[in-house]
Amino acid sequence: MWKNFINLPQTVTEESKLINSIDKAQRDWRDAESRFNEAVDADLIDQAIYDMLAAKTKYSYLMKLAKEKGLHG
Repeated sequence: MWKNFINLPQTVTEESKLINSIDKAQRDWRDAESRFNEAVDADLIDQAIYDMLAAKTKYSYLMKLAKEKGLHG
């Protein structure tokens, strides 16, 4: 914590990278769901569905990886 206070660079661990990736995948999934809920054009609906499935798959994969590594949220 004191590293933040004096602006020293923090060591980025594999675990923190994974947690950040999970957070981003979850945001991407929510963003895609929002686009789906707001879309009116058929092509935009299809794109939102594709994005939702991709983000959900990535999120699920990263969560599985975190579980295998013994990370808990």
